[in-house]
Order: sequence, then structure tokens, then C-alpha cells
Amino acid sequence: MKTETNIHELAIRYFEGHISKAEEKLLFSYIEQAEENRLRFRQWEKEWKLTNEGDEQTMYEWQRLQRRLRTQEAIMPMLPRRYFSFWRRVAAVAAIVVLTAGATLGIWNIASLSSTEDYFVFEAPYGEKSKMTLADGTVVWLNAGSVLKYSDKFNERNRKVILSGEAYFEVTKKEKAKFTVQTCGYDVVVKGTKFDVSAYPEDSVVTTALMEGIVEIHRGEQRIEMVPGEFVKLDMATGKITRTRNDVKQWKAWSENRIEFEDITLKELVAKLSRQYDVNISLESEQVGAKRFRISLRNRETIGEVMAALQEIIPITVERRGKDIYIRE
Repeated sequence: MKTETNIHELAIRYFEGHISKAEEKLLFSYIEQAEENRLRFRQWEKEWKLTNEGDEQTMYEWQRLQRRLRTQEAIMPMLPRRYFSFWRRVAAVAAIVVLTAGATLGIWNIASLSSTEDYFVFEAPYGEKSKMTLADGTVVWLNAGSVLKYSDKFNERNRKVILSGEAYFEVTKKEKAKFTVQTCGYDVVVKGTKFDVSAYPEDSVVTTALMEGIVEIHRGEQRIEMVPGEFVKLDMATGKITRTRNDVKQWKAWSENRIEFEDITLKELVAKLSRQYDVNISLESEQVGAKRFRISLRNRETIGEVMAALQEIIPITVERRGKDIYIRE
């Protein structure tokens, strides 16, 4: 009984946004132990809202925040714990902002915002990768330096996500709700499939590799239907789209902590390595960057080991100064 009382106190601090990281971990460990614990937690939430109820519009805004937290609960088990703690703190701050707005700006200003669309934003920093499960069951791996954004109406009105960077998707099939990935170059429209999309804003190309299922590339009025084993590349400078067949599994290797390319230029590779290892790799010239080769590394090599392997494959010289790496012939 004493334990339950302590957990109840943690829940109150959670609702108020005053919980520490260690306390938060303890609280959610309790919730995950049994369904009755989860139901008890929701009952405490209802009681807390009743005791702290303000005007109707303010409570509506609080409920919107809670819906966002419930979506967070569905996806955060797949992410590192630090992301969970960060999102909880952001939500707590947002709740405080809503209550303050209700007191200082008046209900009319809050009501004018109630119909707006909110967005979740998830990021994989340079040198890291993230994995998440969306509310519809779709699994997404985000590569280093990538950002995924989607509406709080996701899985209600639509299944659209906005990608800046690279992600590998395993999409849950829903007959009446297509899944769309919007990028800077084109949209990828699917029903249920496995594919990789790379659309970094600093890259000159946007690519899609299809492993399973069928997807459609939408660029303006242009429609390209892809089948498994196909690779589509858009040249952002010319607008030209090319479609080829090859071993597309290489394009998801990064999600399995592998580096594997059948045919890649050194310029293309160093852009990927710079993001993956959070380093700055500079090429002496366009000529050295144009060198093409095959590479396959499978053992979580360090950047130093990758550079040593490259020197075995192609005639280059590598100089490293901390996070700065220089490559020349």
C-alpha cells in the first residue's frame, strides 16, 4: 500500500511536470508491469484534472496535450530513454504555456488556436540512428542527421510524414489510408511495404529503394510505379528521374549497422560517413571524389578503420585532425 502511495505521488508530479528522470523511469516501470496499473494511472489522471480544473477551454487545451502524450507513449518504447525524457519535459512546458495564455491573453486567443494542426518532430543527430513505431504500427529507422515530422492528426485523417534525410520504412497496410512520405524532391505513396528513402537537403539527389510491395513516386503530374528490386534516383539539378534494378538491400544496410554499396563514388560515400560518424570529411578535388568502387563493412568499424579500408580499395591518402578528415590522391 505504501508503494502504491509513493507511485501516486510520482504520478501527481508527472501531471504537474515536476518529475525527475529517475522518478519518471520508476513511474513508467510500474505502469508497464500490469494492465491494472495502467488503468489506475489513468484514474489518477482523471482525479487530478477534476481537482485542478479551470475554465473549459483551458482544460480542452490540456486534453490536446494529453493526446500528444499518449501518442508519445506508443512510439517512445522504440527510442533511447533520453528522447522520452526530453519529450516529456517539452510537453510539460507546453502545458504551462497554455495555462499562462488562458490567464493573460483570454479565452478568445486560445480558442482561435484550437483548430490548428500540431506536429511531432523526431530527429536522429549526426553520429546516431533512431528507431520508432508510429501510431499505426509502421516502423521507421531514421539515419544520422535526419528529421521526421508528422501531424497530430496522423492515423485519423491521413498517414502523411515529412522526411528530411534518410529513413527505412516498414509500413503497416491499411486499405483505406495510404501512407505518404513527402520529401524535397517527390512524394512516395504506399499501402504497405518496405523501402528506403534518402532526401537530405544538402545532397544533389533524392533516392528510393524498394524491398517489398509496391510504391508510387509522385512528382508534379509525373507518376512512377516501383516494384521490388527497383531503385529510383532524382537529380535535383536537372529534374531527371532514372530507374534501375540492383541489389536494393544495400540501401537498408545502414539500419543494420553495416556499410554496403555495390557501386558508389567517394564523394557520395564521404557525405554518408560524415553524417554517420559525425565528422567533417573534405576531398582535395572533384577528381578524387569521382572515384567509383564497391565497399562492404559489417562489424561496426570505427571511422579510422573505415578510412584504412578505403585506402586498401582505392589509391588515396588520408589525414585526420580530430573530427576533421582530409582525403587526397
